[in-house]
Amino acid sequence: MSDFELNGLVDDAKKGDEFALGKLCEYFYGKVYRFLFYKVSNIEDAEDLTSEVCLRAVKALKHQNGSIEAWIFRIASNILTDFYRRRSVRKVVENRNDIDEKMFAKNNGNESLLLQRELQQKLAHLTKEQQDVIVLKFIEGYETKEIADILGKPEGAIRALQFRALAALKKEYVKQD
Repeated sequence: MSDFELNGLVDDAKKGDEFALGKLCEYFYGKVYRFLFYKVSNIEDAEDLTSEVCLRAVKALKHQNGSIEAWIFRIASNILTDFYRRRSVRKVVENRNDIDEKMFAKNNGNESLLLQRELQQKLAHLTKEQQDVIVLKFIEGYETKEIADILGKPEGAIRALQFRALAALKKEYVKQD
């Protein structure tokens, strides 16, 4: 979806167009779900948190300014922080056998699913900010400037986080071999 189309949907949704609102939720649901899933490693929690993001976004949409994508991912990040605070949970590497295959792209096979699981385990060794950058850049496909907007950091900081995250991931993969 182009920026023009996305902005048009946002404007229509702010005016009360339920169809536009539904299209916005549909557009962002998968992106937000994947972002959260890589953080919580649990299908049910990721679904619940994604629904909560959609609900909060719908309630606050009239007050939204700036980049809709940055705004949505800030909501997701805040909800994730609240989730960990409520549960007093620290990140733990889990070897999950119940990953929902529907979550991944339609044409992914078992090999791809195994690679997704492996990446998820490796990401758990990174800092929260490094995880955010890697997921947004390489899984969601955002550009550095967009990631900077989403995370509220300068582009240089995003590039540095990406560099350190990739170096740390490389060490994890070398350690495995």
